[in-house]
Amino acid sequence: MIKLFDLVLITVCAGIISRLPSGLCGTSPGAPWQDASVPIQRRVLALVSNMTTEEKIGQLSSNSPAIEHLGISAFNWWTECLHGMWMPWDNAKAATFFPQPIGLAATWDTDFMHDVASIISEEMRAINNEQFKQDKTYRALNCFGPNINIFRDPRWGRGSETYGEDPHLTSRMGVAFVQGIQGADPAYIKVGATCKHFAAYSLENADGYSRLSFNASVSHRDATDTYLPAFEACVKEGHAQSVMCSYNAVNGVPTCASPELLQQHLRQEWTFPGMVVSDCGAVEGVSRNHKFAKSLAEGAADTLKAGTDMSCADYSYLKDSLKEGLVGHVDIDMALIRVLTQRFQLGMFDPPERQPWSTIPMDVVGSQRHLEVAVEAVRRGSVLLKNRKSTIHHGSPKTLPLDAAKLKKVSVLGPFANSTEMLLGNYYGTPAGPVTTPYEAIKGYLGDKAEVSLHLGTRVTGYAPDSEGAINACTDVDVCIFFVGSSMIAVHEEAGPRGGYSMWSATNEGEGFDRSHLKLPGSQEEIIKAAAVNTNTPIVVVLIHGGPLDVSWMEKSDRIGAIMSAWYPGQGAAGIADLLFGKVSPSGKLPVTFYYNNYTDIQSMSNMDMRSWPGRTYRYLQEPEVYPFSHGLSYTAFVYRNLVLTPNHNAMDPNGFVAQVEVHNTGVLVMCMCAMMSLVANVLVCFSTEAE
Repeated sequence: MIKLFDLVLITVCAGIISRLPSGLCGTSPGAPWQDASVPIQRRVLALVSNMTTEEKIGQLSSNSPAIEHLGISAFNWWTECLHGMWMPWDNAKAATFFPQPIGLAATWDTDFMHDVASIISEEMRAINNEQFKQDKTYRALNCFGPNINIFRDPRWGRGSETYGEDPHLTSRMGVAFVQGIQGADPAYIKVGATCKHFAAYSLENADGYSRLSFNASVSHRDATDTYLPAFEACVKEGHAQSVMCSYNAVNGVPTCASPELLQQHLRQEWTFPGMVVSDCGAVEGVSRNHKFAKSLAEGAADTLKAGTDMSCADYSYLKDSLKEGLVGHVDIDMALIRVLTQRFQLGMFDPPERQPWSTIPMDVVGSQRHLEVAVEAVRRGSVLLKNRKSTIHHGSPKTLPLDAAKLKKVSVLGPFANSTEMLLGNYYGTPAGPVTTPYEAIKGYLGDKAEVSLHLGTRVTGYAPDSEGAINACTDVDVCIFFVGSSMIAVHEEAGPRGGYSMWSATNEGEGFDRSHLKLPGSQEEIIKAAAVNTNTPIVVVLIHGGPLDVSWMEKSDRIGAIMSAWYPGQGAAGIADLLFGKVSPSGKLPVTFYYNNYTDIQSMSNMDMRSWPGRTYRYLQEPEVYPFSHGLSYTAFVYRNLVLTPNHNAMDPNGFVAQVEVHNTGVLVMCMCAMMSLVANVLVCFSTEAE
């Protein structure tokens, strides 16, 4: 763990920064900030003391300019890493893309999450090393992730970026991700992690509100047990280097200008010593959107004094803030010290040979091992929702797994069956290596043993069902496999009955887009129903999606043999075929509740109250659900024996304990099993084990 110097020391040093001894200043190669043997805090202070006010303010914007005479290289802090590295400003850089975070959360496996994050940061370091060789500059050493907001409403467009609806599961996954990204070296950070979006952010464009100006009214109780715990764990246990404040306001104050959030909770109660960065454009939003400040200069002053150290976008307004007396030089120095400390800990002022990751080569990016882990993530995170007997006769096998040896003709249908881009979710760049589609995976698995045909059937959105084509495709074949769901990319939309439109013209769900309903968009249900009603062929439905879907009619239908959620699988879709044909057993569990569509009629999305009827998430929901939180079937069976609880004297809670249980696989398939124990206090204990 890397610990930043104490906040009290920062305050004292900031106050005397202009009176540093001359031996700590200078621009020669022997200057203290260039000497790796000098403690970081002294190096930072020495560097700051040599900077002009304009240079200081320039380093507080996310696209920080170079200061050549001080040896500071240009650095763009904005790199995404939710499920793979993406630099929005340099999309040509390729990386491995894993399933969307909600799919990783469905593994319920913190060790696996740590491994995925470690791979992501390994690729980021490799990209940085290659760049440094070329021009001695740095990139991809900081990332804006993980997203540890709570998926409190099933319509939220960005819910798939999160680890689900439970604060404890989100905390555990968030901590594992941060530790995997940052590494465990005592001197250097591998890649800086940024826990976002602080806090109570979970609305894009609903009920007439925009995320840019929405005021989240949050009770103390909901803040304490729902909206804040994951952030506390992220900084206290994960030791994340930075936190991102969000677009919205909480109880009337924009989060990036909130002393309660950034000072009281983050720095005082949780003793967070790191950097706070705004969501991109949120500093400007304090005045432009929330009207909390009268001018950009006043808004920048409000955010800086509240504790926002860096603006993702532009902090140059601080020049006017300083002229108008809204901030002081000490305020700017305090923020700059936190920002530069992270740059030192990333190794930007030290020789590469001193750093443990400076020799990671580019050939790890998109390597066979990394792509295999992406496939394994799909195997572990896909959730088998339904699996009924293939016929009504007693003793008949379940629909899944399919017996490849008995299949001669297979029809694969749906808009997601052979689309590469729609498998990637959001926050992705250029994939390193192939993106296998479900159709290609099935065809590759069966080889020449069976004829595999492909049929689009319909678009994701709009009203364009090819029902007749679906019926024909599912006639005289052994099985029909539909790949349907919701999309996070721009998709074409056709006019429906009476010229209406079924969904937005841009996307179904994603940043800036909340869903208005929980049904499959467009006419996807219609092609499945057409095949179900007009043929006798077994039907399997695989969902490619981020948010929960109301597939209750499929759950109830005798004609739908099996339903599986594969989320947005990234580059791991080959794992879907392994699951369908029983090479491995599904082991994923839902990290979110699947609601009935009528939930959208009885619950306002802008209502942040977790408990008021009909309630939110499995913890407070007072209505029936399609599938409950933690639901997930498998092809095998387990027996639990000999549960033992012993006091944990090292736990922060004096009532903490260690639970041990034997998990026995009584079936014939090997699978990874995550056993869960729910307590009255809503604490989840997860045992991750390989059950044999």
